[in-house]
Amino acid sequence: MNTSPFLAFDETHLARCAEQLSAAALHALPYGAIRLDWDGRIVFYSDAEARLSGYARPTLGKHFFTEVAPCLANAGFHARIEQAQAAGLLDIEFSHIGDFNDACKEVCFRIQSASDGGVWIFTQRLAL
Repeated sequence: MNTSPFLAFDETHLARCAEQLSAAALHALPYGAIRLDWDGRIVFYSDAEARLSGYARPTLGKHFFTEVAPCLANAGFHARIEQAQAAGLLDIEFSHIGDFNDACKEVCFRIQSASDGGVWIFTQRLAL
């Protein structure tokens, strides 16, 4: 398991590895990292995510799907996470077109369970 601060986006156990990094190392990742508690409230929002998404407003404690990214509160995104959590198999990856500051940007999401029952959402922006 890779615990380097240069943690690859395609690391098999990305969430487990991320939880072993310091906050500074998580903020320095070249892709976004967001950690939600079981209720969907943000407990970590990386500097990289703020910079890459263009959403640099304060986020800690906010509900991700209603206060930060309501555009993702749909069957293709939020419902998939809820279904995977309910099944206990939260390790999903998919792409989405559209971002906070660029409606044409492709964002690749990796979503894995956090050790406390919450969720990690890792985002990698791709040029189209």
